[in-house]
Amino acid sequence: MPKTLLVEIDASIAQFRKTVIGSMQCWAGARTPQAFSAAEQQAHSAARKVADDIVAAVLHEILGDIAFQAQCLAGAHSIGAYKSKGFKDTIVTLLGGNSYPIRTQYLLPATKGRRARRRPGVGLWPCLVALGIWWQSSPALAGETARQIADSCSFRDGLEALKRRGIDLGYKRTLALYQRFSQRTAEQRDAWVDKMVNAGSTGWAESGPLRGKTVLVSTDGGRCRERRPKRGRRLANGHHRYSTPWREPKEIVIYVLDDEGRPDRQWLPIYDGTMGDCDDIFFMLWAYLSALGVHEAKQVIFVADGAKWIWHRTFWLWAAVGLAPEKVVEVVDWYHAVETLHAVAKACRWGDSRRKAWVRKVQGYLYKGDVERVVAEIEALAIGRRAKAVLEHRDYFQRNARRMRYQVLRAQKLPMGSGAMESAVRRVINLKLKSPGKFWLLVNAEATLHLRSYLKAGHWDHLVSRTLDWAIPWSNQVSFLPELSNAV
Repeated sequence: MPKTLLVEIDASIAQFRKTVIGSMQCWAGARTPQAFSAAEQQAHSAARKVADDIVAAVLHEILGDIAFQAQCLAGAHSIGAYKSKGFKDTIVTLLGGNSYPIRTQYLLPATKGRRARRRPGVGLWPCLVALGIWWQSSPALAGETARQIADSCSFRDGLEALKRRGIDLGYKRTLALYQRFSQRTAEQRDAWVDKMVNAGSTGWAESGPLRGKTVLVSTDGGRCRERRPKRGRRLANGHHRYSTPWREPKEIVIYVLDDEGRPDRQWLPIYDGTMGDCDDIFFMLWAYLSALGVHEAKQVIFVADGAKWIWHRTFWLWAAVGLAPEKVVEVVDWYHAVETLHAVAKACRWGDSRRKAWVRKVQGYLYKGDVERVVAEIEALAIGRRAKAVLEHRDYFQRNARRMRYQVLRAQKLPMGSGAMESAVRRVINLKLKSPGKFWLLVNAEATLHLRSYLKAGHWDHLVSRTLDWAIPWSNQVSFLPELSNAV
Protein backbone atom coordinates (compact mmCIF):
# COMPACT_ATOMS: atom_id res chain seq x y z
CA MET A 1 0.00 0.00 0.00
CA PRO A 2 1.41 3.45 -0.92
CA LYS A 3 2.80 5.35 2.04
CA THR A 4 1.04 8.60 1.14
CA LEU A 5 -2.33 6.81 1.13
CA LEU A 6 -1.66 5.40 4.59
CA VAL A 7 -0.77 8.86 5.84
CA GLU A 8 -4.03 10.35 4.52
CA ILE A 9 -6.09 7.54 6.00
CA ASP A 10 -4.32 7.86 9.38
CA ALA A 11 -5.05 11.59 9.34
CA SER A 12 -8.75 10.96 8.65
CA ILE A 13 -8.97 8.40 11.45
CA ALA A 14 -7.13 10.77 13.81
CA GLN A 15 -9.62 13.53 13.02
CA PHE A 16 -12.49 11.11 13.63
CA ARG A 17 -10.97 10.12 16.96
CA LYS A 18 -10.60 13.79 17.89
CA THR A 19 -14.25 14.43 17.05
CA VAL A 20 -15.40 11.45 19.12
CA ILE A 21 -13.27 12.39 22.13
CA GLY A 22 -14.48 15.99 21.96
CA SER A 23 -18.12 14.89 21.91
CA MET A 24 -17.88 11.94 24.29
CA GLN A 25 -18.62 13.91 27.44
CA CYS A 26 -21.77 15.32 25.90
CA TRP A 27 -22.85 11.93 24.51
CA ALA A 28 -22.21 10.14 27.79
CA GLY A 29 -24.33 12.73 29.56
CA ALA A 30 -27.45 11.83 27.57
CA ARG A 31 -30.26 10.93 29.95
CA THR A 32 -33.36 11.44 27.81
CA PRO A 33 -34.58 9.79 24.59
CA GLN A 34 -34.07 13.05 22.70
CA ALA A 35 -30.49 13.52 23.94
CA PHE A 36 -29.54 9.91 23.26
CA SER A 37 -31.06 10.07 19.75
CA ALA A 38 -29.05 13.24 19.04
CA ALA A 39 -25.85 11.53 20.28
CA GLU A 40 -26.48 8.54 18.02
CA GLN A 41 -27.10 10.73 14.98
CA GLN A 42 -23.96 12.79 15.64
CA ALA A 43 -21.87 9.62 15.93
CA HIS A 44 -23.23 8.29 12.66
CA SER A 45 -22.58 11.63 10.95
CA ALA A 46 -18.97 11.55 12.12
CA ALA A 47 -18.63 7.97 10.90
CA ARG A 48 -19.97 8.90 7.48
CA LYS A 49 -17.46 11.72 7.27
CA VAL A 50 -14.47 9.50 8.07
CA ALA A 51 -15.72 6.87 5.61
CA ASP A 52 -15.95 9.48 2.86
CA ASP A 53 -12.51 10.83 3.78
CA ILE A 54 -11.01 7.37 3.38
CA VAL A 55 -12.77 6.78 0.06
CA ALA A 56 -11.63 10.21 -1.18
CA ALA A 57 -8.03 9.35 -0.28
CA VAL A 58 -8.34 6.06 -2.17
CA LEU A 59 -9.86 7.89 -5.16
CA HIS A 60 -6.96 10.35 -5.25
CA GLU A 61 -4.53 7.42 -5.20
CA ILE A 62 -6.31 5.68 -8.08
CA LEU A 63 -6.46 8.81 -10.21
CA GLY A 64 -2.76 9.38 -9.65
CA ASP A 65 -1.83 5.98 -11.07
CA ILE A 66 -0.09 6.67 -14.41
CA ALA A 67 -0.82 3.18 -15.76
CA PHE A 68 -4.53 3.62 -15.00
CA GLN A 69 -4.53 7.03 -16.68
CA ALA A 70 -2.94 5.58 -19.81
CA GLN A 71 -5.45 2.72 -19.87
CA CYS A 72 -8.41 5.11 -19.64
CA LEU A 73 -7.01 7.44 -22.30
CA ALA A 74 -6.43 4.51 -24.65
CA GLY A 75 -10.00 3.35 -24.08
CA ALA A 76 -11.41 6.81 -24.82
CA HIS A 77 -9.36 7.21 -28.00
CA SER A 78 -10.44 3.75 -29.17
CA ILE A 79 -14.06 4.85 -29.50
CA GLY A 80 -13.61 8.36 -30.91
CA ALA A 81 -11.36 11.29 -31.66
CA TYR A 82 -10.68 13.32 -28.52
CA LYS A 83 -8.39 16.21 -27.75
CA SER A 84 -6.77 16.38 -24.34
CA LYS A 85 -7.40 19.53 -22.30
CA GLY A 86 -4.95 18.47 -19.63
CA PHE A 87 -5.79 18.12 -15.96
CA LYS A 88 -8.83 20.01 -14.73
CA ASP A 89 -10.57 20.39 -11.40
CA THR A 90 -14.00 19.03 -10.61
CA ILE A 91 -16.04 17.99 -7.58
CA VAL A 92 -17.10 14.46 -6.65
CA THR A 93 -19.75 13.73 -4.02
CA LEU A 94 -19.49 10.38 -2.21
CA LEU A 95 -22.03 8.09 -0.56
CA GLY A 96 -21.91 9.89 2.78
CA GLY A 97 -22.98 13.13 1.11
CA ASN A 98 -19.58 14.83 1.41
CA SER A 99 -17.98 16.51 -1.62
CA TYR A 100 -14.26 16.56 -2.47
CA PRO A 101 -12.17 18.42 -5.09
CA ILE A 102 -10.65 16.15 -7.72
CA ARG A 103 -8.06 16.92 -10.37
CA THR A 104 -7.92 14.57 -13.32
CA GLN A 105 -7.66 14.44 -17.09
CA TYR A 106 -10.38 15.98 -19.25
CA LEU A 107 -11.05 15.34 -22.95
CA LEU A 108 -13.10 17.18 -25.56
CA PRO A 109 -14.23 15.80 -28.92
CA ALA A 110 -11.89 16.85 -31.70
CA THR A 111 -13.70 19.47 -33.85
CA LYS A 112 -12.71 21.20 -37.03
CA GLY A 113 -12.45 24.97 -37.21
CA ARG A 114 -11.27 27.42 -34.63
CA ARG A 115 -14.74 28.86 -34.11
CA ALA A 116 -16.54 25.57 -33.68
CA ARG A 117 -18.90 25.87 -30.74
CA ARG A 118 -18.71 23.27 -28.05
CA ARG A 119 -21.95 22.12 -26.51
CA PRO A 120 -21.89 21.93 -22.69
CA GLY A 121 -21.55 18.45 -21.30
CA VAL A 122 -19.85 16.89 -24.33
CA GLY A 123 -16.49 16.49 -22.59
CA LEU A 124 -15.26 13.27 -21.03
CA TRP A 125 -13.45 12.56 -17.77
CA PRO A 126 -12.03 9.17 -18.81
CA CYS A 127 -10.65 8.13 -15.42
CA LEU A 128 -13.86 9.05 -13.60
CA VAL A 129 -16.02 7.33 -16.21
CA ALA A 130 -13.97 4.15 -15.83
CA LEU A 131 -14.83 4.16 -12.11
CA GLY A 132 -18.54 4.75 -12.71
CA ILE A 133 -18.43 8.38 -11.57
CA TRP A 134 -20.96 10.39 -13.59
CA TRP A 135 -22.59 13.75 -12.93
CA GLN A 136 -20.06 14.47 -10.14
CA SER A 137 -21.52 11.59 -8.09
CA SER A 138 -19.92 8.32 -7.02
CA PRO A 139 -21.55 5.10 -8.30
CA ALA A 140 -22.77 4.15 -4.83
CA LEU A 141 -24.32 7.61 -4.34
CA ALA A 142 -26.04 7.56 -7.74
CA GLY A 143 -27.42 4.08 -7.13
CA GLU A 144 -28.62 4.83 -3.62
CA THR A 145 -30.23 8.13 -4.64
CA ALA A 146 -32.05 6.54 -7.58
CA ARG A 147 -33.20 3.63 -5.41
CA GLN A 148 -34.65 5.83 -2.70
CA ILE A 149 -36.48 8.13 -5.11
CA ALA A 150 -37.84 5.21 -7.14
CA ASP A 151 -39.00 3.39 -4.01
CA SER A 152 -40.69 6.39 -2.38
CA CYS A 153 -44.30 7.30 -3.12
CA SER A 154 -43.27 10.84 -4.05
CA PHE A 155 -40.08 12.68 -4.91
CA ARG A 156 -40.25 14.80 -1.77
CA ASP A 157 -40.62 11.70 0.42
CA GLY A 158 -37.50 10.26 -1.18
CA LEU A 159 -35.64 13.54 -0.75
CA GLU A 160 -36.52 13.63 2.94
CA ALA A 161 -35.42 10.02 3.44
CA LEU A 162 -32.07 10.78 1.82
CA LYS A 163 -31.57 13.84 4.01
CA ARG A 164 -32.12 11.79 7.16
CA ARG A 165 -29.29 9.50 6.02
CA GLY A 166 -26.93 12.41 5.49
CA ILE A 167 -27.33 12.64 1.70
CA ASP A 168 -28.47 16.19 1.05
CA LEU A 169 -27.79 17.17 -2.56
CA GLY A 170 -30.62 19.69 -2.78
CA TYR A 171 -33.85 19.43 -4.75
CA LYS A 172 -32.52 20.33 -8.20
CA ARG A 173 -29.37 18.24 -8.11
CA THR A 174 -31.19 15.20 -6.70
CA LEU A 175 -33.86 15.49 -9.38
CA ALA A 176 -31.26 15.86 -12.14
CA LEU A 177 -29.24 12.90 -10.84
CA TYR A 178 -32.34 10.69 -10.66
CA GLN A 179 -33.58 11.64 -14.11
CA ARG A 180 -30.21 11.17 -15.79
CA PHE A 181 -29.60 7.83 -14.11
CA SER A 182 -33.11 6.46 -14.69
CA GLN A 183 -33.34 7.62 -18.29
CA ARG A 184 -29.97 6.06 -19.04
CA THR A 185 -31.18 2.70 -17.69
CA ALA A 186 -34.30 2.86 -19.88
CA GLU A 187 -32.29 3.82 -22.97
CA GLN A 188 -29.93 0.91 -22.41
CA ARG A 189 -32.89 -1.45 -21.97
CA ASP A 190 -34.52 -0.23 -25.19
CA ALA A 191 -31.28 -0.67 -27.12
CA TRP A 192 -30.92 -4.20 -25.75
CA VAL A 193 -34.53 -5.08 -26.70
CA ASP A 194 -33.95 -3.81 -30.25
CA LYS A 195 -30.75 -5.84 -30.47
CA MET A 196 -32.45 -9.03 -29.30
CA VAL A 197 -35.44 -8.60 -31.61
CA ASN A 198 -33.19 -7.92 -34.61
CA ALA A 199 -31.07 -10.95 -33.75
CA GLY A 200 -34.05 -13.29 -34.23
CA SER A 201 -33.22 -16.95 -33.61
CA THR A 202 -29.51 -16.16 -33.12
CA GLY A 203 -30.51 -14.43 -29.87
CA TRP A 204 -31.95 -17.61 -28.33
CA ALA A 205 -29.82 -18.52 -25.32
CA GLU A 206 -28.59 -22.09 -25.19
CA SER A 207 -28.68 -23.74 -21.75
CA GLY A 208 -30.36 -20.64 -20.34
CA PRO A 209 -31.72 -20.40 -16.78
CA LEU A 210 -35.20 -21.57 -17.90
CA ARG A 211 -33.97 -24.84 -19.35
CA GLY A 212 -36.13 -27.72 -18.11
CA LYS A 213 -38.25 -25.38 -15.92
CA THR A 214 -41.97 -24.76 -15.73
CA VAL A 215 -42.36 -21.03 -16.33
CA LEU A 216 -45.24 -18.62 -15.84
CA VAL A 217 -45.43 -15.59 -18.13
CA SER A 218 -47.98 -12.83 -17.81
CA THR A 219 -48.67 -9.29 -18.95
CA ASP A 220 -51.21 -6.68 -18.03
CA GLY A 221 -51.69 -2.92 -17.91
CA GLY A 222 -52.16 -0.34 -15.17
CA ARG A 223 -53.17 3.29 -15.30
CA CYS A 224 -51.53 6.67 -14.87
CA ARG A 225 -51.99 10.17 -16.19
CA GLU A 226 -49.73 11.77 -18.73
CA ARG A 227 -48.67 15.40 -18.54
CA ARG A 228 -49.04 16.65 -22.11
CA PRO A 229 -48.02 20.33 -22.57
CA LYS A 230 -50.30 22.55 -24.63
CA ARG A 231 -49.22 25.13 -27.15
CA GLY A 232 -49.46 28.79 -26.42
CA ARG A 233 -48.04 31.33 -24.05
CA ARG A 234 -46.45 30.34 -20.80
CA LEU A 235 -48.21 31.06 -17.54
CA ALA A 236 -46.91 33.52 -14.95
CA ASN A 237 -44.97 30.69 -13.27
CA GLY A 238 -43.11 29.96 -16.52
CA HIS A 239 -44.91 26.72 -17.34
CA HIS A 240 -47.22 25.86 -20.22
CA ARG A 241 -50.75 24.70 -19.68
CA TYR A 242 -51.11 20.95 -20.02
CA SER A 243 -53.71 18.24 -20.48
CA THR A 244 -53.76 15.02 -18.42
CA PRO A 245 -55.05 12.09 -20.50
CA TRP A 246 -55.04 8.60 -19.02
CA ARG A 247 -52.34 6.21 -20.21
CA GLU A 248 -51.91 2.47 -19.76
CA PRO A 249 -48.44 1.45 -18.55
CA LYS A 250 -47.87 -2.21 -19.39
CA GLU A 251 -45.97 -4.68 -17.24
CA ILE A 252 -44.55 -8.19 -17.75
CA VAL A 253 -43.84 -10.91 -15.20
CA ILE A 254 -41.72 -14.02 -15.74
CA TYR A 255 -41.06 -16.52 -12.96
CA VAL A 256 -40.33 -20.19 -12.35
CA LEU A 257 -42.91 -22.57 -10.83
CA ASP A 258 -42.20 -25.46 -8.48
CA ASP A 259 -43.78 -28.92 -8.68
CA GLU A 260 -46.88 -27.66 -6.84
CA GLY A 261 -47.50 -24.87 -9.33
CA ARG A 262 -46.39 -22.15 -6.91
CA PRO A 263 -43.62 -19.57 -7.45
CA ASP A 264 -40.26 -21.23 -6.79
CA ARG A 265 -38.61 -19.18 -4.04
CA GLN A 266 -35.17 -20.28 -5.18
CA TRP A 267 -35.62 -18.12 -8.28
CA LEU A 268 -36.16 -14.38 -8.50
CA PRO A 269 -38.77 -13.18 -11.02
CA ILE A 270 -38.30 -10.82 -13.93
CA TYR A 271 -40.39 -7.64 -13.94
CA ASP A 272 -40.25 -4.91 -16.55
CA GLY A 273 -42.64 -2.47 -18.16
CA THR A 274 -43.13 0.24 -20.72
CA MET A 275 -45.32 3.21 -21.49
CA GLY A 276 -45.36 2.08 -25.12
CA ASP A 277 -48.10 0.34 -27.05
CA CYS A 278 -49.15 -3.31 -27.24
CA ASP A 279 -46.43 -4.25 -29.72
CA ASP A 280 -43.75 -2.67 -27.53
CA ILE A 281 -44.57 -4.85 -24.52
CA PHE A 282 -44.59 -8.00 -26.67
CA PHE A 283 -41.25 -7.07 -28.21
CA MET A 284 -39.97 -6.76 -24.65
CA LEU A 285 -41.33 -10.21 -23.82
CA TRP A 286 -39.67 -11.52 -26.98
CA ALA A 287 -36.29 -10.13 -25.87
CA TYR A 288 -36.45 -11.45 -22.31
CA LEU A 289 -37.76 -14.90 -23.22
CA SER A 290 -35.16 -15.30 -25.96
CA ALA A 291 -32.32 -14.26 -23.67
CA LEU A 292 -33.55 -16.63 -20.94
CA GLY A 293 -33.69 -19.57 -23.34
CA VAL A 294 -37.41 -20.21 -22.98
CA HIS A 295 -37.37 -22.53 -26.01
CA GLU A 296 -35.68 -25.09 -23.74
CA ALA A 297 -38.27 -24.76 -20.96
CA LYS A 298 -40.28 -27.80 -19.90
CA GLN A 299 -43.58 -25.91 -20.03
CA VAL A 300 -44.76 -22.31 -20.28
CA ILE A 301 -47.99 -21.11 -18.65
CA PHE A 302 -49.18 -17.82 -20.12
CA VAL A 303 -51.83 -16.21 -17.88
CA ALA A 304 -53.66 -12.98 -18.65
CA ASP A 305 -57.10 -11.43 -18.63
CA GLY A 306 -59.33 -11.61 -21.68
CA ALA A 307 -58.02 -8.49 -23.43
CA LYS A 308 -57.95 -9.03 -27.18
CA TRP A 309 -54.68 -7.12 -27.62
CA ILE A 310 -52.92 -9.81 -25.58
CA TRP A 311 -54.30 -12.98 -27.15
CA HIS A 312 -53.98 -11.67 -30.70
CA ARG A 313 -50.20 -11.55 -30.25
CA THR A 314 -49.35 -14.76 -28.41
CA PHE A 315 -49.15 -16.96 -31.52
CA TRP A 316 -46.36 -14.99 -33.15
CA LEU A 317 -44.61 -14.57 -29.79
CA TRP A 318 -44.17 -18.34 -29.38
CA ALA A 319 -42.89 -18.59 -32.94
CA ALA A 320 -40.48 -15.67 -32.38
CA VAL A 321 -38.89 -17.27 -29.28
CA GLY A 322 -38.76 -20.79 -30.80
CA LEU A 323 -41.24 -22.31 -28.37
CA ALA A 324 -43.08 -25.43 -29.54
CA PRO A 325 -46.91 -24.98 -29.32
CA GLU A 326 -47.34 -28.18 -27.30
CA LYS A 327 -45.23 -26.67 -24.50
CA VAL A 328 -47.57 -23.69 -24.07
CA VAL A 329 -50.67 -23.58 -21.86
CA GLU A 330 -52.71 -20.39 -22.29
CA VAL A 331 -54.96 -19.45 -19.38
CA VAL A 332 -57.53 -16.71 -18.89
CA ASP A 333 -57.25 -15.52 -15.31
CA TRP A 334 -59.97 -17.15 -13.21
CA TYR A 335 -60.85 -14.01 -11.30
CA HIS A 336 -61.32 -11.96 -14.47
CA ALA A 337 -63.61 -14.68 -15.84
CA VAL A 338 -65.71 -14.59 -12.67
CA GLU A 339 -65.87 -10.79 -12.88
CA THR A 340 -67.34 -11.18 -16.36
CA LEU A 341 -70.08 -13.42 -14.94
CA HIS A 342 -70.93 -10.66 -12.47
CA ALA A 343 -71.07 -8.21 -15.38
CA VAL A 344 -73.60 -10.49 -17.15
CA ALA A 345 -75.80 -10.65 -14.05
CA LYS A 346 -75.55 -6.89 -13.60
CA ALA A 347 -76.76 -6.34 -17.18
CA CYS A 348 -79.96 -8.24 -16.26
CA ARG A 349 -80.77 -5.73 -13.51
CA TRP A 350 -81.74 -8.37 -10.96
CA GLY A 351 -81.85 -8.00 -7.23
CA ASP A 352 -78.83 -8.92 -5.15
CA SER A 353 -80.06 -12.35 -4.09
CA ARG A 354 -81.02 -13.47 -7.60
CA ARG A 355 -77.80 -12.09 -9.08
CA LYS A 356 -75.63 -13.87 -6.52
CA ALA A 357 -77.52 -17.13 -6.96
CA TRP A 358 -77.08 -17.08 -10.73
CA VAL A 359 -73.38 -16.23 -10.53
CA ARG A 360 -72.81 -18.98 -7.95
CA LYS A 361 -74.51 -21.57 -10.18
CA VAL A 362 -72.69 -20.62 -13.41
CA GLN A 363 -69.40 -20.19 -11.57
CA GLY A 364 -69.67 -23.86 -10.61
CA TYR A 365 -69.89 -24.84 -14.27
CA LEU A 366 -66.89 -22.64 -15.04
CA TYR A 367 -64.89 -24.17 -12.20
CA LYS A 368 -65.41 -27.59 -13.73
CA GLY A 369 -64.24 -26.29 -17.12
CA ASP A 370 -67.67 -26.67 -18.70
CA VAL A 371 -67.46 -23.48 -20.75
CA GLU A 372 -70.13 -24.69 -23.19
CA ARG A 373 -72.65 -24.83 -20.34
CA VAL A 374 -71.62 -21.34 -19.26
CA VAL A 375 -72.21 -20.03 -22.79
CA ALA A 376 -75.64 -21.69 -22.90
CA GLU A 377 -76.63 -20.10 -19.59
CA ILE A 378 -75.59 -16.66 -20.87
CA GLU A 379 -77.44 -17.11 -24.18
CA ALA A 380 -80.62 -17.90 -22.27
CA LEU A 381 -80.46 -14.40 -20.81
CA ALA A 382 -80.00 -12.65 -24.17
CA ILE A 383 -83.54 -11.37 -24.56
CA GLY A 384 -85.07 -7.96 -25.03
CA ARG A 385 -83.09 -4.81 -24.42
CA ARG A 386 -80.31 -6.55 -22.54
CA ALA A 387 -79.53 -8.96 -25.39
CA LYS A 388 -76.73 -6.86 -26.91
CA ALA A 389 -74.88 -6.36 -23.63
CA VAL A 390 -75.26 -10.01 -22.62
CA LEU A 391 -74.07 -11.36 -25.97
CA GLU A 392 -70.89 -9.28 -25.76
CA HIS A 393 -69.98 -11.19 -22.61
CA ARG A 394 -70.96 -14.48 -24.25
CA ASP A 395 -68.40 -13.78 -26.98
CA TYR A 396 -65.76 -13.37 -24.27
CA PHE A 397 -66.27 -16.95 -23.12
CA GLN A 398 -66.61 -18.36 -26.62
CA ARG A 399 -63.32 -16.99 -27.95
CA ASN A 400 -61.46 -17.99 -24.77
CA ALA A 401 -63.06 -21.39 -24.22
CA ARG A 402 -59.82 -23.33 -24.72
CA ARG A 403 -58.11 -21.09 -22.17
CA MET A 404 -60.68 -21.84 -19.45
CA ARG A 405 -60.17 -25.58 -18.86
CA TYR A 406 -59.72 -24.98 -15.16
CA GLN A 407 -60.36 -28.61 -14.16
CA VAL A 408 -57.32 -29.65 -16.22
CA LEU A 409 -55.18 -26.94 -14.65
CA ARG A 410 -56.09 -28.09 -11.14
CA ALA A 411 -55.34 -31.70 -12.00
CA GLN A 412 -51.91 -30.72 -13.31
CA LYS A 413 -51.26 -28.40 -10.34
CA LEU A 414 -50.96 -25.36 -12.58
CA PRO A 415 -52.03 -21.82 -11.62
CA MET A 416 -55.51 -20.59 -12.62
CA GLY A 417 -54.93 -16.94 -11.85
CA SER A 418 -52.50 -14.09 -12.41
CA GLY A 419 -52.06 -12.97 -8.82
CA ALA A 420 -48.36 -12.32 -9.34
CA MET A 421 -49.21 -10.04 -12.27
CA GLU A 422 -51.81 -8.11 -10.28
CA SER A 423 -49.33 -7.73 -7.44
CA ALA A 424 -46.65 -6.43 -9.81
CA VAL A 425 -49.03 -3.87 -11.34
CA ARG A 426 -49.99 -2.62 -7.90
CA ARG A 427 -46.47 -2.47 -6.47
CA VAL A 428 -44.66 -1.21 -9.56
CA ILE A 429 -47.26 1.02 -11.23
CA ASN A 430 -50.16 1.97 -9.02
CA LEU A 431 -48.30 2.84 -5.82
CA LYS A 432 -45.99 5.21 -7.71
CA LEU A 433 -47.41 6.32 -11.04
CA LYS A 434 -51.14 6.30 -10.34
CA SER A 435 -51.14 8.37 -7.17
CA PRO A 436 -53.68 11.23 -7.10
CA GLY A 437 -52.41 14.52 -8.48
CA LYS A 438 -49.49 12.95 -10.37
CA PHE A 439 -49.08 13.73 -14.06
CA TRP A 440 -46.07 12.26 -15.85
CA LEU A 441 -43.98 13.19 -18.83
CA LEU A 442 -43.67 9.96 -20.78
CA VAL A 443 -39.86 9.90 -20.65
CA ASN A 444 -39.89 10.14 -16.85
CA ALA A 445 -42.68 7.59 -16.45
CA GLU A 446 -40.86 5.11 -18.70
CA ALA A 447 -37.62 5.43 -16.73
CA THR A 448 -39.34 5.18 -13.34
CA LEU A 449 -41.30 2.14 -14.49
CA HIS A 450 -38.07 0.35 -15.44
CA LEU A 451 -36.35 1.22 -12.16
CA ARG A 452 -39.26 0.10 -9.98
CA SER A 453 -39.65 -3.12 -11.95
CA TYR A 454 -36.09 -4.19 -11.19
CA LEU A 455 -36.28 -2.90 -7.63
CA LYS A 456 -39.43 -4.85 -6.75
CA ALA A 457 -38.13 -7.99 -8.45
CA GLY A 458 -34.97 -7.92 -6.30
CA HIS A 459 -32.49 -7.07 -9.07
CA TRP A 460 -31.49 -3.56 -8.01
CA ASP A 461 -27.77 -4.17 -7.47
CA HIS A 462 -27.45 -5.75 -10.90
CA LEU A 463 -29.32 -2.84 -12.49
CA VAL A 464 -26.89 -0.30 -11.01
CA SER A 465 -23.83 -2.36 -11.94
CA ARG A 466 -25.07 -2.95 -15.48
CA THR A 467 -26.07 0.68 -16.02
CA LEU A 468 -22.73 2.09 -14.93
CA ASP A 469 -20.72 -0.56 -16.76
CA TRP A 470 -22.65 -0.13 -20.01
CA ALA A 471 -22.12 3.64 -19.78
CA ILE A 472 -18.36 3.15 -20.26
CA PRO A 473 -18.05 3.34 -24.06
CA TRP A 474 -14.95 1.15 -24.28
CA SER A 475 -15.84 -1.46 -21.66
CA ASN A 476 -16.67 -5.14 -22.10
CA GLN A 477 -20.32 -4.96 -21.15
CA VAL A 478 -21.66 -7.27 -18.45
CA SER A 479 -24.73 -9.42 -19.08
CA PHE A 480 -27.95 -7.47 -19.39
CA LEU A 481 -29.93 -10.13 -17.54
CA PRO A 482 -29.58 -10.42 -13.76
CA GLU A 483 -28.83 -13.68 -12.02
CA LEU A 484 -32.11 -15.48 -11.27
CA SER A 485 -31.12 -18.61 -9.39
CA ASN A 486 -29.97 -19.17 -5.81
CA ALA A 487 -32.10 -16.30 -4.52
CA VAL A 488 -33.48 -17.32 -1.14
